[in-house]
Amino acid sequence: MLKKRAGIIALTAVLLLATWAFPAIAIGEDIREHPLIRPFPGSTLYERSSTHQNFNAFDFQVKNPETGRSETRNVSGEYRRLVYHLCREDGSRNTDISRVEYFENFKAAALEKGGEVKWEDGRGLVFTLPREDGGITWCRVEVSVGAGATYLTIIDEKPLETTLVFGPAQMKAALDDEGKVALYGILFDVDKATLQQPSNKQLQEVLTLLLENPELSLEIQGHTDSDGSEAHNLELSQRRSESVLEYLVLFGIDRSRLQAKGYGESMPVAPNDTDENKAKNRRVELMRLNP
Repeated sequence: MLKKRAGIIALTAVLLLATWAFPAIAIGEDIREHPLIRPFPGSTLYERSSTHQNFNAFDFQVKNPETGRSETRNVSGEYRRLVYHLCREDGSRNTDISRVEYFENFKAAALEKGGEVKWEDGRGLVFTLPREDGGITWCRVEVSVGAGATYLTIIDEKPLETTLVFGPAQMKAALDDEGKVALYGILFDVDKATLQQPSNKQLQEVLTLLLENPELSLEIQGHTDSDGSEAHNLELSQRRSESVLEYLVLFGIDRSRLQAKGYGESMPVAPNDTDENKAKNRRVELMRLNP
């Protein structure tokens, strides 16, 4: 009996340590909370009713920006259906929080992370969040006030194919034919000019391009979508283009061969009406400066 109890105590200590060290991972049957979308404060994941699948699809309700009417958008990718319970200290369900308060909490958190509200009515809230890998996360929030429960349907949509990395030969061909090339493999932190680690692969290809073509001079252009003010986007795109320039200089490229220029939202390649089109507009372009 003592050995059994000691084993239980040891196991409990391990579980508590794991929960403290990795708060985004739920203990149980591989049901993981989402790393970006957090529950209403004080809520606890109800694992028995939650689901996590590597791939599935869901129809999200969205508002047509032109007609204002409700439409559905089928989104596929990594799927989560997470159920949270809000309980008081005595373990009873907390039913004092209104649906409006739940929704306002999620909306504020989404907008703070650069997200966008796609739909809201008395039954549910739908919003999207940009991810560091260039993809979009979709979330539908439903609430049962009487049960003190929140239901989150989340899909991490796969990044666009435009995030593929171009090699030196492809970039050189585009520069020779069109004088410029758009790159989607250079990623930044949301609303910052900090280069993300996955950008290293594309940046190294640009570095190889410049080393193999010492006569080549480039303007590094930063472009954004239309979210935020025009002045902010212009300043952000300038800082991002400068980050790319400094990376290349750090690896030995002569600064005189490079220029950094931010264009903000002024040169879109697609309408800023969907998450997909906005992702196309968030890009770095290389433009040839010499014949």
